Amino acid sequence: MKIFRKINLIICLLIIFLNPIYLQSGKHLKNAISAMEAGLFKEALKQLDIAEVKEPKNAEVYKLKALLYEAINENQNAISSWNNCLINTNDKNLIKEAKIHIDHLKGY
Repeated sequence: MKIFRKINLIICLLIIFLNPIYLQSGKHLKNAISAMEAGLFKEALKQLDIAEVKEPKNAEVYKLKALLYEAINENQNAISSWNNCLINTNDKNLIKEAKIHIDHLKGY
């Protein structure tokens, strides 16, 4: 019984101390998506830059950046972001998606 209480306490403390880190980058990701939906691509990129600083290993940040760069025809930046996405993921579907986009972008 005491072991479960200690484990619960440790889990609660981890959540309390780590949650602000994830909430901050998550907030910027949400802001970026909202800006994208409104067509405010430059603002979305600013929010993603902040999210990238907070979570430099988050492949989803790089994926969104790559899609934004594609939307504004900045193909070299899109390729760079897709490559960063590849470096930071083990997700097979995301790897496949990134490679398809990179191949397509290199064709231009």
